[in-house]
Amino acid sequence: MGYVFFVALVLGLSFIFYRWATRRERRRRAVSKQEFPVEWRKILTDRVGFYHTLDEEGKTRFEKKLQLFLAEKRITGIQTEVDDLTKVLVGASAIIPIFGFSEWEYYNLGEVLVFPGSIKRYENDKKEVVSEVLGRVNPFQNDHYVTLSKPALERGFNDMQDRQNVGIHEFAHLLDQADGEVDGIPKAHLPEELVRPWQELMLRKIKSINTGESDINSYGGTSEAEFFAVVTEYFFEKPGQLAENHPKLYDLLTKIFHQSPRKRFRLNFRELLNPYGKRLGRNEPCPCGSGEKYKNCCWQKRGAAA
Repeated sequence: MGYVFFVALVLGLSFIFYRWATRRERRRRAVSKQEFPVEWRKILTDRVGFYHTLDEEGKTRFEKKLQLFLAEKRITGIQTEVDDLTKVLVGASAIIPIFGFSEWEYYNLGEVLVFPGSIKRYENDKKEVVSEVLGRVNPFQNDHYVTLSKPALERGFNDMQDRQNVGIHEFAHLLDQADGEVDGIPKAHLPEELVRPWQELMLRKIKSINTGESDINSYGGTSEAEFFAVVTEYFFEKPGQLAENHPKLYDLLTKIFHQSPRKRFRLNFRELLNPYGKRLGRNEPCPCGSGEKYKNCCWQKRGAAA
């Protein structure tokens, strides 16, 4: 009797441990089986130019990566609402840099904090604002927290080709930190033989920025870490210009991100994007492409799911 009880106890504990050890993978499989919310797809279509550069398979893969990210990462509003628009733009900011990676997660991300305005304002003697901090990555114990200004996050996606996107900028810092240091050298994503060429090129480019001989945003000249984040914005927002003006830099970035966006960015984003678009109406064509009105298609599915 005692032996039977012991065996049952061991089997029971083994099952409990198995369920605990596989809980994340089971949860991810469940999320992957869920339909992508049609409202989120409309936000991607209206606001995220990168999404338009992908083929149908790429769009589906982008949606699934974003869906998993939003299911697993906390996005908290500090005195501001975190609505679908905020969540999708945060998620897009995170997925764009890692879209070329087959297997990679933001394990070092604890939470995303969204503020209603600038995170910090610097004023001169006349109390005039001379600069503002719109995003930041803060370490806390073993995790890092991304802090974003909500208006700046939205502005980053309003113009696909201004080379400025605070969301992409801050998630670039997280990629940089994956090797343990935010130092502008993303060793976790750069082949070892290219680390030294990257360092040497980075220092030359920073010198050019600081002597006024570069079109790279001057903020990239303040440190190696900011250089990496600034050129990441440039790489994903205006890759053709970056490749033309800085071919070696562009080539190294393609090896870091496993992407060559220049090949896809031949679109008129001003015609495609609708950053101030109205809410999806019930009588409008459903964004899923079924040909039905929204109220007769995904809107009903949404109601059933609720």
